Amino acid sequence: MEIKYLSDNIIYAKTVSGWIYKEFIKGIRPGVSYEQIQMSTRNCHKTVLPIRLIAMEDNKCVGTISLVKNDLMSRDYTPWLASLYVDAAYRKRRIGEQLIDMVKNLTRGLNYTELYLRTEHAGDYYRRLGWQHVESCVDEFKLDTDVFRFTFDK
Repeated sequence: MEIKYLSDNIIYAKTVSGWIYKEFIKGIRPGVSYEQIQMSTRNCHKTVLPIRLIAMEDNKCVGTISLVKNDLMSRDYTPWLASLYVDAAYRKRRIGEQLIDMVKNLTRGLNYTELYLRTEHAGDYYRRLGWQHVESCVDEFKLDTDVFRFTFDK
């Protein structure tokens, strides 16, 4: 398995957009269209936010993750790990953890001392990986969400 920048492999943007829309948007966040997700997904870089990564195995895109400026509009924390998704056929192989580790490395490389994420259902997963719960809140779509932080050693 290799982790690559989506910006260098933009042919996978449609796959990534589909995953993000299906998993995090459709039926959950009214008013956000697939086209908006496509445009947002294609907006990616290597050294400034947003940075989007993909996991590749046997020339197939099997997962994605993003490092973005903000993933919860009611909070001023930055940056955020966002849109972690691994294709169902490739789960339980630690691909998600490898993607998270790569985002942590990128975050440190950009001289941030903390990294945030939000989740509605996977709090226990992130706790097991060493993330600290910061707060519970309701987002702009009226979703109950938990905010977690990972603090880097100095």
